[in-house]
Amino acid sequence: MSACRPLRPVAIALGAVTASVALAGCNLFPNPAESPAGGDGPLPTVSAEGYVELPLYFVALNGDFPPNTTGRDVACQDLLVRVTSVPVQTEDPVASAIGFLLTDEQYSHGDPAVTNSLDPSEDDLAYASHRVEGDTVVLELTGDLVSRSQCESYRIRAQLNQTAAAAAGVPNAEVYVDGVLIEDLFGLTPLELGEEITTPAPDAEPTDEVTEGMGATGS
Repeated sequence: MSACRPLRPVAIALGAVTASVALAGCNLFPNPAESPAGGDGPLPTVSAEGYVELPLYFVALNGDFPPNTTGRDVACQDLLVRVTSVPVQTEDPVASAIGFLLTDEQYSHGDPAVTNSLDPSEDDLAYASHRVEGDTVVLELTGDLVSRSQCESYRIRAQLNQTAAAAAGVPNAEVYVDGVLIEDLFGLTPLELGEEITTPAPDAEPTDEVTEGMGATGS
């Protein structure tokens, strides 16, 4: 993996909620010791100063998985990966987390990368509202949701669904675009994530050191 580099902060303005969200390059990928996948993660903890690390879901594409990263199969052998933002000040973690995905101008983050399939919809899709009903968060979006393939439709649905659920601290989410359920919009079957997978650790770097007591030989 290449050296970490800072990623550009993205300002999110959502009515009365304004947050400046950034993903720190060195902290982009989840801690392998944690369980980064699924919508049943802990509710984001808000500090006394009102800061919170937002849960965000991205997709590692098949054939280009970041090493030592845990996620769940989403579709087309792609991996849904949970990451967290640097601490941001917000009164509404759901609005801010979804807002980041919708206004993110970078399709990929890191190298190897995790990707944001909502990037093509950046100019035409906006957060409208959300509400929690029992163990389900209902997310309302407005505008045009762009998908370039069936695989991308599955990625988009998974990113929105799991980010909203994790930020709300509930296990389930329903996503609507101008009142239409995303499954109906894209013709998708109900969301079923695959088993949790951890990608292999990177190979050890080669070394030129000579073992003690073993000298070079030759005439």
